[in-house]
Amino acid sequence: MDRLPPEYDATPGDDALEAAIDKRLVDIDSGRYRTNVASVLRKFAAWSRDQHGISSSEEIDDDVCRQYARDLARAEDQDDISPETARRYFAYLRSFLTWAVYEGLIQTNPAKTNHAEDPLPTDETESDQQYWTTRDREAICATATARVDEAGESEDIDRTAAYRDQALVFLLAYSGARSAELVAVSDDQDRNGLRWRHVDLDAGTMQVFGKNRTRESAPILDDGLDPLRRWKQLREPDGDEAVFPRLDNAAKALDPTPSITTQSARDILADLCDWSAYDFEEPLKPHGARRGLGREIYRENPQLAQDVLRHKSIETTHKGYAQEAAKRTRDEANEIVSSE
Repeated sequence: MDRLPPEYDATPGDDALEAAIDKRLVDIDSGRYRTNVASVLRKFAAWSRDQHGISSSEEIDDDVCRQYARDLARAEDQDDISPETARRYFAYLRSFLTWAVYEGLIQTNPAKTNHAEDPLPTDETESDQQYWTTRDREAICATATARVDEAGESEDIDRTAAYRDQALVFLLAYSGARSAELVAVSDDQDRNGLRWRHVDLDAGTMQVFGKNRTRESAPILDDGLDPLRRWKQLREPDGDEAVFPRLDNAAKALDPTPSITTQSARDILADLCDWSAYDFEEPLKPHGARRGLGREIYRENPQLAQDVLRHKSIETTHKGYAQEAAKRTRDEANEIVSSE
């Protein structure tokens, strides 16, 4: 499986491309900005050497830039980076290649074309990202439960799929986990879905394959446990089986049964929203569950939100909920001023 750009080390190389990067960095005055640019460009250089055999800026064409944009979009789809970060990484490359034109290293900037930039994810702001509200969470969980109930009375609904989908919805809603940590990512063989051996229902925890590609302990809140228990009782799986397996005939012939994918998870949510008796402004998306749960916890306890979301630093949590952080600062300041 091809590695994605953010997964590469930012170790300096030893070729003409690295020499150009070094020369570009000398021209950047700001220390922090220079450090950020150096990391991104060197990861790009490592990716381009590994994936395309690139060793100089002259060898970078718009097809390479387009593939870089596509791989950044894949990283965003797996929740490894945000849409904003993906676009910033590409902007650093575009700026470097503009500099290379001025230096006479290349004739034109291959990253400055619609063809190259088109695969980039849409740049979302905090206000237009989806956050499940408390009502959204309760409504989609109630819908998944109603689907299970109706499956017991109607042959038109697959009972096994209904139980699986209910467990998935509740786990998304009450864990803060990324969908790519629970189900398979189609082009990443290491992200093959959560297995039952990774889940401890008694402790209310699971070991997920995290953003940094290592196993991390993640909580399962109490409301998310019962649907998982019922699903496990129905399935009677061994430890190697995917918690959320495919149920098609081709998959059933495989051992262990493979997991559904992140696209399948999105489709399941969209189908439930369409089937639901509740109205949703738009189909709920898996990552909206994580954002919404994090925001609800952040309002009461930012440190706890950091722990639940498994952010490496509290600054990441504050940045992710900038509007909530500003409101919290205002409220605390008002409390101090009002008490004087």
